[in-house]
Amino acid sequence: MLRKYSAYVLCLLISILVVTLYLNDFSPLRSLEWKIQDLMYTFRGEENFTPDIILVDIDDRTLSEFGEWPWHRDKVADLLAAIGSGEPKTMLVDILFEPDINEDTLGYTKVLAGQMSWIKGIILPYEFSRAEFMTGKVAAHEYLSKSSIEVNNDIGILNEEATLQTYKAFLPPEQLCEFAAGLGFKYHRFDDDKKVRWQPLVTYYDGYYYPSVSLLTAANYIGVQPALITVYEGEKIKLGGLEIPTDDQAALFINYNKPGRSFSQVSAADILTEKYDLAGLKNKLVIVSITGEFLTDYFQTPVARKLLSAEITANVVENIIHSNFIKRLDSSPGRDIIILFALGAIFAFVLPRVSLLYRMIILLASMFVLANLNFIAFNSYNILARPLYVGLELFLLTLVSPIMDNELLSKLSTLRIGFAPSPQKTRLPKAILPDTNLSRPPLKEGKPLQQQAEVIETRRPMPPSKKTRTDMFAAETVSERARSEQITIADIPMAEKEETVAIDEADSKPAEAPPPDENQSFAEASFKPLSTPAFGSDSRPIKSLGRYRVLEEIGKGAMGMVYKGVDPAINRNVALKTIRLDFVNDPQEMEELKERLNTEARAAGKLSHPNIVTIYDVGTEGNLQYIAMEFLEGRTLEEMLHRKVKFNYRIIAQIISQICSALDFAHQQNIVHRDIKPANIMVLNDYKVKVMDFGIARVDTSSMTRTGIAMGTPNYIAPELLQGKHVDKRCDIFSLGVLIYELLLNRRPFRGDNLTSLIYSIVNTEPEPPSKVDRSIPHLFDRVIDRALRKDPVERYQNASEIARALAGFLDSFTPKSGVIL
Repeated sequence: MLRKYSAYVLCLLISILVVTLYLNDFSPLRSLEWKIQDLMYTFRGEENFTPDIILVDIDDRTLSEFGEWPWHRDKVADLLAAIGSGEPKTMLVDILFEPDINEDTLGYTKVLAGQMSWIKGIILPYEFSRAEFMTGKVAAHEYLSKSSIEVNNDIGILNEEATLQTYKAFLPPEQLCEFAAGLGFKYHRFDDDKKVRWQPLVTYYDGYYYPSVSLLTAANYIGVQPALITVYEGEKIKLGGLEIPTDDQAALFINYNKPGRSFSQVSAADILTEKYDLAGLKNKLVIVSITGEFLTDYFQTPVARKLLSAEITANVVENIIHSNFIKRLDSSPGRDIIILFALGAIFAFVLPRVSLLYRMIILLASMFVLANLNFIAFNSYNILARPLYVGLELFLLTLVSPIMDNELLSKLSTLRIGFAPSPQKTRLPKAILPDTNLSRPPLKEGKPLQQQAEVIETRRPMPPSKKTRTDMFAAETVSERARSEQITIADIPMAEKEETVAIDEADSKPAEAPPPDENQSFAEASFKPLSTPAFGSDSRPIKSLGRYRVLEEIGKGAMGMVYKGVDPAINRNVALKTIRLDFVNDPQEMEELKERLNTEARAAGKLSHPNIVTIYDVGTEGNLQYIAMEFLEGRTLEEMLHRKVKFNYRIIAQIISQICSALDFAHQQNIVHRDIKPANIMVLNDYKVKVMDFGIARVDTSSMTRTGIAMGTPNYIAPELLQGKHVDKRCDIFSLGVLIYELLLNRRPFRGDNLTSLIYSIVNTEPEPPSKVDRSIPHLFDRVIDRALRKDPVERYQNASEIARALAGFLDSFTPKSGVIL
């Protein structure tokens, strides 16, 4: 039976493999598919010149003749008046006018508004900050309301994911809005390879839908009022009788024309000096923009690595007014799957019946025909198919063609492949042996290998990690990388607690290491030598530190003990955090460390913010460095999490917003915390939050470093810090994402049986979205966490304030409750 149907089974397996890759949107294949699609633009023959769109550039020549940018608005008014005298039908002034008290006081804003009052069809852009979810407000904003558009359903509301969501719009001054024909938002959407292929056309803002500046400009040019623009969810947008195809987020796939050769471009200098015949502007669509080399924004696109923002807008407008759309054939996964299986069935029927030579000819000819059909469809009919997966199936069939003979496959199926290693030549894999100084007994002949392995495992000082051989190999790879960066990793079981690690130039000895402290950070492990008794074991209690009188011990910090003290000079209670220095034997090294700690403490002392613990003083007492700081009455988030406190989502959003405020302030002072975790967040009785332990933060501009010391608690460390890459404020964003996850589910997103598997998890795995674990969690938190925990810092939130803005709409729309769950 196998001999008869083996070729069919092989073709079926190939089809299943390709369909699986297709359904999972395999990242490398997706990138390759984009490259193939981008390549199609370069083979276009004819140039699609558009005479009815003219770009007026405030270029470097204009700036050299009429002054550097920014201009006063009266000079911009002169340019618009000159263009307006040519009677264009529509003018998009692609310049962001922000409120400016100087321009208003000098009267220049009024001059610009006066010129706009007699020019018809001026469209102005505005920027906005994105919201992470749809707000419940219903408010028609003045000046924006006349540009609002309709949706095609009975309730007038689309699905939350169907458009962009706006939290706040930043409009031009009211004097300019009054005389504008319309206001449109300006926004570019990037694919994973940072290229702009899609242009969002609609956003939702406080109960109404508003068009992009490109959509509004095109509508004005073809004479369609905004009220006649209708959005069909996940399908299209109608401008009167014109239909614009869109994706499920109301975005248009841009059909790019050849850059630099598709639109007339005129220097603003020629307009102002009357060297250009203004009659050429009559009834045209004019786009005015700044194109000075160091003043404009460039974007990567399929047709150019650096394309002006105004040219992207011009392409979108041209696509709409000329109905020059690309018809994408990727909106029907069911059809694509049927095609892939059908091809597999056809080739399974044909290929085994012909010789190897004809198989190769058939498959290579099929790939040639596929490539040419795709080329013709794109260039002649603007049809963009997805030939990659069909091509992949043909390629795999070509590879297996030589073994498709039934006789060969049947022989392979009957071949018994295996081995029985002799006990004398068998050795345990190196990955399962503990990295310790224990002696390893030799393997004995005649005794089963499994029993000998069990003997060795019972001699390990710590429980074995529960991982597969593949996981062990991955963990060992991470460990080898750590050693190459002078980081020694002890194989300590996690047991759902925070791991600690000593980072030093010498190898650590796990067998002699004390059990990890639950709140210990990287710094503490470095500061605590294995042979030195723990701090506080001395029979003589500490009664004073500097001028401060010690009242009682209140806890243990990351690098020493924490005491409640009093400043006798002003009778003020303080918290005294100590840092042990007796682990350093070299006097010069100790002085350097003292200086570094003083520098960091002084830097943290500059952080005067309501959500940051205030540092009063720093000093040395014997082998102790101490920091005197604000004494707080409250509980840390770590204590509250250990007590299984159930936070409501409003409280969580408030806590995170306050932490963001503290981090954003510190980051503006070039200070990175590096150890954001629940133990360093104090919640006071009125739910005010204080971020602690900025004393171990490093000043970015400081050159004082110590080889072999890294800060941070393993569960909350960003991947780039583990990989020895450059660290900046975005590592605090990652740690904050872990903290948010833990607040929602009372468990951390990254876990492992030991330190190496934990590091592997942080660097390589994606956590499960919180709402999949608990359906009551708002999807807003999923989106915030997903972006905060991106492995690549470039893809994360770039500032803590962005997280606060994402949560602001949620807090604004939340109905206050009388009670708080604690």
